[in-house]
Amino acid sequence: MSSSNFVTGVLVGALAGLTIGLLFAPEKGSDTRQKLMDKGNDLADALKDRFNRITGDGEEVLNEAGNSIEDLARKGKRKGKDLVDKTENKIEEWQDKATNSF
Repeated sequence: MSSSNFVTGVLVGALAGLTIGLLFAPEKGSDTRQKLMDKGNDLADALKDRFNRITGDGEEVLNEAGNSIEDLARKGKRKGKDLVDKTENKIEEWQDKATNSF
C-alpha cells in the first residue's frame, strides 16, 4: 500500500468518524463548533507533519542522488583524462618506434 493511499484512508476514516460522532452526540452548537475546530486543527497539523516528513525524506534522497551524480561525474572525468593520457603516451611510443626504425 502506498503512503498516499494510506493518508487518503486516514482522512476518509477521520471524516466519517467525525460525521457519525456529530450525528449521535447532541450538544450545544458552540460546543460542537469548537470540537469541529479542534478536530480540524488536529487533522491539519497531522497532515502538515506527514507532508514535512515526506518532503524532508524526498529532499534527502535528492541530495544523496545529486552527490552520487557529482561523484560519478568526477570519476568519469578522471577516467577520461587517464584514457587520454594513456593514448597520448602510446602515440608517442609509436612515433618514437617509427622514427628509430628508419
